[in-house]
Amino acid sequence: MSVLIFNLLGISRDAIFEEKVSFASYLTDFIEQTNASNFAGTLLPESIEGPINPWFFAQEMLSKSTKLPFIAINPCFVHPLYVVRNLYNLSTLYQRPMYLNFITGGSAVDSAKIADHLSKAAKYQRLEEFITIVQELLTANENETYSFKGDFYTLDQIVFKGSLPTALQPILHIAGSSEFAQRLIQKKQLTQLKMGEPLSKLSLNNTQKISYHFGIIARKTTSEATEVLQSFSKADRKRSILQQISIKQSQSVWKQNIYERYKNSSSDFVYNLQPFINGYTDVPYLVGSYDEVANYIQTYIDKGIESVIVEIPSTGHAEIPEIQKVLQQLIL
Repeated sequence: MSVLIFNLLGISRDAIFEEKVSFASYLTDFIEQTNASNFAGTLLPESIEGPINPWFFAQEMLSKSTKLPFIAINPCFVHPLYVVRNLYNLSTLYQRPMYLNFITGGSAVDSAKIADHLSKAAKYQRLEEFITIVQELLTANENETYSFKGDFYTLDQIVFKGSLPTALQPILHIAGSSEFAQRLIQKKQLTQLKMGEPLSKLSLNNTQKISYHFGIIARKTTSEATEVLQSFSKADRKRSILQQISIKQSQSVWKQNIYERYKNSSSDFVYNLQPFINGYTDVPYLVGSYDEVANYIQTYIDKGIESVIVEIPSTGHAEIPEIQKVLQQLIL
């Protein structure tokens, strides 16, 4: 199977409103740029404070482009039946499979804002029940009733006429690196979405399906890319302090791992953690010339990753065309 490369629509960020760009214009422009690129589609995060409904964006993308939506699913916001119904409608109408990224419910701070006080273990138990219902309903016999009894969800003798053929079954991912995430990934045979690693610390193997997430800043020369990086993620004391607090309070193993990586100086001349440390993002960045970044990603691909999620930074420049010059060099 060829490697698919998605971009990330940062729907939880307020940059589009700070720049006074209309929501409709921003949405349309992002879809058009993605459709004209080598990206397979767009990851649509789910955020407590984000203004965009990822299911709405998914339908816009399906109706206006040939690309694939990659939707984050947060059990805090939706019921499994809602997800299954949306999947059935969109997949059958547009005859395209959907990509899903299951998350446990957000950061500890976000969870507190909506009184979601479950322990980490309980959140993963809830997520397992959620995924089980989605998988079973989408493959259920439509002539039989379906029941499920769990600690968080109960379905009693429902009839759901919404099973999907194999070609339209969703491709399921889980974002997480904790022991709870690993157990669920192994149990359900799902793809793990994790942060991109420096080449010197690659932990890829042939026993598990992995997707990598990172940002890209690429230009014709390394010095040009570095200049954009410095402008995009210049040192800001307030941002840095807030990021340090976030890291300390976070239940996310991946966020703590990135910070440990920074402290142990495992970055190289392409793999860059400056935007993360300075509080502009939660992902590592690949920074350099088109050739340097392409070669770095090609190594990931050659080592067997399933897919890539590329964060598009808000630098004030048109970054998708720049990243496109990297993607065109890849052998997928």
